[in-house]
Amino acid sequence: MKASSEIFDVCVIGTGAGGGVMIDQLTAAGMRVVALERGPHFTQADFDEDELKNIVRKNVFAEGKVDCYRPDKNSPTESGNIAEIVHGVGGSITHWGAWAWRFREDDFHVLSKEGPIAGASLADWPISYFDLEPYYNRAELDFGVAGVAGSNPFDAPRKQAYPNPPHPWRPSSHKFAHGAKKMGYTPFSLPVAINSQVYGNRPPCMQGGACRSNGCPINAKATTFSVSLPRAMATGLLDLRAEATVYDLPLNKEGKIIGARYLDANGNQHEVKAKHVILAAGAIGTAQLLLMAKSSQFPQGLANGSGQVGKNYTFHHYPAVAGVFEEDLRTYTGIESLVAVDDLHPSDAKRGFIRGGVFSESNALSNQPLAFAAGLHGATEGARWGAGFKDKLREFPRTMVIAGICEELPMESNQVDLDPEIKDKSGLPAPRITKKHHQNDIDMHQWFLKRINEVAVASGASKVLPVRIPGSFIDKDNALKSNPHNHGTCRMGNDPSKSVVNKWCQSHEVPNLWITDASVFPTAGGYNPTLTILANAYRVADYFIEQAKSQSI
Repeated sequence: MKASSEIFDVCVIGTGAGGGVMIDQLTAAGMRVVALERGPHFTQADFDEDELKNIVRKNVFAEGKVDCYRPDKNSPTESGNIAEIVHGVGGSITHWGAWAWRFREDDFHVLSKEGPIAGASLADWPISYFDLEPYYNRAELDFGVAGVAGSNPFDAPRKQAYPNPPHPWRPSSHKFAHGAKKMGYTPFSLPVAINSQVYGNRPPCMQGGACRSNGCPINAKATTFSVSLPRAMATGLLDLRAEATVYDLPLNKEGKIIGARYLDANGNQHEVKAKHVILAAGAIGTAQLLLMAKSSQFPQGLANGSGQVGKNYTFHHYPAVAGVFEEDLRTYTGIESLVAVDDLHPSDAKRGFIRGGVFSESNALSNQPLAFAAGLHGATEGARWGAGFKDKLREFPRTMVIAGICEELPMESNQVDLDPEIKDKSGLPAPRITKKHHQNDIDMHQWFLKRINEVAVASGASKVLPVRIPGSFIDKDNALKSNPHNHGTCRMGNDPSKSVVNKWCQSHEVPNLWITDASVFPTAGGYNPTLTILANAYRVADYFIEQAKSQSI
């Protein structure tokens, strides 16, 4: 094993939203940081709009990744490249759709607001919206969010406008807004972290259409790859090591973590030493690392005296329909989504379920032909090849997807653990997801489908097609196996017996171990999580730096 004699101030494992912000802020404060990333170091030349390479074959963002899924402990395990996450410098934010939502005030207090729900493991966050509000401001400024402050009447209070103006709407956006207004809703420009003008030394968006699941070839989309890591590298205080697969997190006799051990691209073992370790490998990767790091001090896995590591794993679910119109809507151009509706977010007892979500006009399946063909026609109706298939593809420019982002309820039985047999490409135990849906999720999904269908009709669609490919819809017979939104598994909380980290995302049991990804989320919220991951990382970084200066950590 190759071990460096240098003791870094901090070792950050993972370079996505939570890790990238910590790397940026800590190096800016003068700390020497080593960052370990299990995937390759991308260049902008790696980013294009090849749907087959990027999305279907996963040749760019997660080539060779191995993970597992089963709906419950009594079902067989399926293995493959399942999880919709990135292995590479910049992490999963590199291929996000850039929806930049703030959580609502009630998203932080679900248990207090709703009360306990049978079968669910609801919990309040140990922080409030107002603890995060100044850090939402900072994230929006650093990442150049475009939008119109105040246009969403249901948004949480804010103290600043968005730094970028909204993007221009396409024909499908106007159709959607018209239909939403007819149904009594309030459509507004969806906030996105994609430049609508030159900002932060990055160019404006060229409206190519392929944002989600693709990297941005010009860095108009704000990511840690384009914003945080370049700033950190410029300080000269960052040692960034790509293709570094961490396999152990060793402790000293006092129970403090002393660094990380990793395998390089050739399988050689290395060890780095650091005063503090920050895990930001995502809800799956962080749980996997902690569970692998068993010792006499932590026989269930590092920092897992509570037994909560890996538990309470949540996704979002995505009710969606596709409306076919008579005219070209140009939905295949522009960013993933431009206009949204948030009227149905809060709980309403009349619906028969709690919580809710947002929905929007989207090009998620209609911006490139493979997803369109397989997702809308190949899996639902009509021919899958030949003249009939071509007829269906002629509907491509006339189709608008309307999709929701809906909150899942956490269940302790939904978890990430280590598969006892299946190994990843490094020979390490593959992460295994055991997950099914609470009845609340299924009821919400079906209810939102009806509302979304009504908006498609009101918008003028000549026909409405269900989006029922696996991975997009749920009912009693169909569960989501993977998701771009992964939360839970290392909850933050005040009670060490029910959580993994405290409100500062510091381990209850290992004082120099920190976690800054979405694994710390007690509940999923009804919005995309990334802006909240960023804001929370800025919050933790400020606390970390303050405590380090006073030598309190």
